[in-house]
Amino acid sequence: MEYEVQKQGEVVVLAPAGEIDASNIPELQGAFSQILQKGNTKIVVDMSSVSYMDSSALGVLVNSLKLLRREQGSLKLANLNGNVERIFKLTRLINFFEAYPSTEQAILSFN
Repeated sequence: MEYEVQKQGEVVVLAPAGEIDASNIPELQGAFSQILQKGNTKIVVDMSSVSYMDSSALGVLVNSLKLLRREQGSLKLANLNGNVERIFKLTRLINFFEAYPSTEQAILSFN
């Protein structure tokens, strides 16, 4: 798994790519830790380049959402598609996250 981090105003966009599973979950946790340590509380995760994710990846997203909510922040998802979108719907986690069809819409939703 690779990822990019970009800051657009007060919003940080984390864009992981490839498969996210137990073998590379420390990288995703590390990305969130770095973002949170810098005091960022508005995060969009751009899922457009994620082809697969397992339950450990879902766990990292849920835990990050919980941490952000405690800090009066938020984590929003963008560009869910295919199998990844199906996973969120089957697990009903889609009800806990705000999801947007594009990164731009997710960023604008913070205003």
